[in-house]
Amino acid sequence: MAQPQAIDEARRIARASIDANSQYDSSYVVMNGLATVVACYGLFENSPAVVIGAMIIAMLLGPIAGVSLGLVDRNNPLLRKALPTLLGGILVVYGTALLLGLIHRDVPLTDEIYARTTPNLMDLMIALGGGAAGAYSMISPRLSVAFVGVAIATALVPPLSSSAICLARGEYHLALGAFLLRLQISLAFR
Repeated sequence: MAQPQAIDEARRIARASIDANSQYDSSYVVMNGLATVVACYGLFENSPAVVIGAMIIAMLLGPIAGVSLGLVDRNNPLLRKALPTLLGGILVVYGTALLLGLIHRDVPLTDEIYARTTPNLMDLMIALGGGAAGAYSMISPRLSVAFVGVAIATALVPPLSSSAICLARGEYHLALGAFLLRLQISLAFR
């Protein structure tokens, strides 16, 4: 059984890591922008492998965890830091995908894009499972948050990108569906 001091130290380290990963800086913007570029071209090419592979570079888990921890701990400074970072990341992803959607209006919508425009109960269950895995990985010293972060980013960036691509083509109903899927997933991670 772990010593109380060791548990307190692990919690302190986890909180410090979440705080550090809630920072909005140039690397956060660049990595989320690049993840979106790769994800969009994977969506355009109808390639699930490229879409999933693109998410290795996304950095949305940090501010999501920061918002969650800020709410749970009633840590207003962390919440004021993480929430704008998360919203900024969403804007980077959405803006990048919207620009690519406008540039490539001639590329037909693919099954990979359509798959993210109709959220359903299965998507909610996937999001809840991913959210639970993310939370557990944050408090378990044996697990790597990076791998769980990839799974979470995989669930977030493609629906945002799909929504922006559909919006760029005037497909408002599909854009809303994809954005609702992203919102559904985000709520599950809290």
